[in-house]
Amino acid sequence: MPNAADVHRLARGTLAVGFAGASPDAAPLEELRAFAPGALTLFTRNVGSPDELRALVGALRAGGVPPPLIAVDQEGGRVARLRDEVAPLPSAMAVAASGDPALAAALGALLGRDLAALGISVDLAPVADLALAPASTTIGTRSYGDDPQRVAAFVTAFAAGLERGGVAATLKHAPGHGATAVDSHLALPRLATDAATLRARDMVPFAAAIRAGAASLVLTAHVVVEALDPERPASLAPAVYRLLREELGFDGVCATDCLEMDAIARGVGTVDGAVAALAAGADLVLISHHLELAQAAATAIVQAVETGRLPLARLEEAHARVLRLRERFAVLRPLAADAVDAAAPLAAARAAVTAVRGEPRLREGSAVTVISFEGALGDAAAASGTRAHVAEAPSLSAALRRRRWKSEVMRVPLDPGADELELLLEHVPRLGEREFVLVTRRADLHPAQREAVARILALVPAALIVSAREPYDALLWPAAHRVVCAYGDDALAFEGVADVLAGRAPAGGVLPVRIAQGAAVR
Repeated sequence: MPNAADVHRLARGTLAVGFAGASPDAAPLEELRAFAPGALTLFTRNVGSPDELRALVGALRAGGVPPPLIAVDQEGGRVARLRDEVAPLPSAMAVAASGDPALAAALGALLGRDLAALGISVDLAPVADLALAPASTTIGTRSYGDDPQRVAAFVTAFAAGLERGGVAATLKHAPGHGATAVDSHLALPRLATDAATLRARDMVPFAAAIRAGAASLVLTAHVVVEALDPERPASLAPAVYRLLREELGFDGVCATDCLEMDAIARGVGTVDGAVAALAAGADLVLISHHLELAQAAATAIVQAVETGRLPLARLEEAHARVLRLRERFAVLRPLAADAVDAAAPLAAARAAVTAVRGEPRLREGSAVTVISFEGALGDAAAASGTRAHVAEAPSLSAALRRRRWKSEVMRVPLDPGADELELLLEHVPRLGEREFVLVTRRADLHPAQREAVARILALVPAALIVSAREPYDALLWPAAHRVVCAYGDDALAFEGVADVLAGRAPAGGVLPVRIAQGAAVR
């Protein structure tokens, strides 16, 4: 048995920790170096200017030999911790709507190059979950769609592109988070899916990418998959790790989702969860927000080894896998600028735009009023680790103005009140002859928004609807003459939509998920 100090070193080497601070001066560098975790996870709270970010990442990498893994959730679309430092990417669902896995590979390579150039070695992407729960705001556009084989092709292409670009890719959230609308940031979801369906459906993208050797990590979900373990979430379930290792043949690093999420923190607890995850078969345990919890977890892991609850051999195995990955990315080798396609993000955003009904092109020379339904959509994944900011939300109207279109925007709450709606309906007819574009956001989940759109359409039947998030609201209004889907409400998505509306690109996208006609989907 190694001495306690050696066991503590092994324990710390299996933890991925988060911290506050957006520069070397603001971050707790001395504490982090003394703790010497296997990985550090960056969030928006750690992102200052590009120069500050490079200096911070350089200081973090200097904290160990080999350097600790530096990880970030940079999926594209609404989950993107970095904004100005890397090329923006469309959402996964938008990329899938393009119908071109080669485009996903190009986007992965571009992002991998940008991350590696910053000193970041692990991208906690792509999402390999299927979009099987229309009411979900947790996975949604983070998924490539609801067809297992189609999603497998895009997941494999994007992950391989990331690794070619110079960083480790991560398949998440195994064995699948997409069939539940419950957000594991807030509660512990349960799936009653039988084992045969799980293998033939949810696990297909994971299996395909693993067979292709496309990713270095797999991240497990805080979801109870009853067919595999009726009591424990997948992240703490030995059967899930056996499935990944023995059935799918994965020999890379198995990581957990963050153990500070309420699915774990309000159940078994973050600290005990770390011990349970390692005992189950995890190699890297994410504790993303409080260093003191990571320190307590390391102590608990040592105590578990001393009492026999956690076999030393299991801890050594986990540490060795993480160490091999650290050694592999000790020196980062980003692709050269001429080896990536800098135009791929906008090309993908354009190609994503899907004409569900009618002709989306606006009348040349016509003024445009964009009525945009906006507000928080309960997006815990996107909000995790953010810091306060006052930046104005991206605007389709602004994108149209950049194309020399005369355009104004009216921002309306996701669920407008009766008085707000009446004022809006009084104002619309006064605007005269012009194009109206209605930017909807999950009106299937917001009844007042659905009613507002219907009443606006009664006044201006030719109004164009842009479904800006998951497309489940696209067919709610049978009276609508023109409907397009964008699969995102970020600036890049609106640039793609604006090109289509301005006649610069066709609306050639295909729906990556099935949607119902004329009624809210649940």
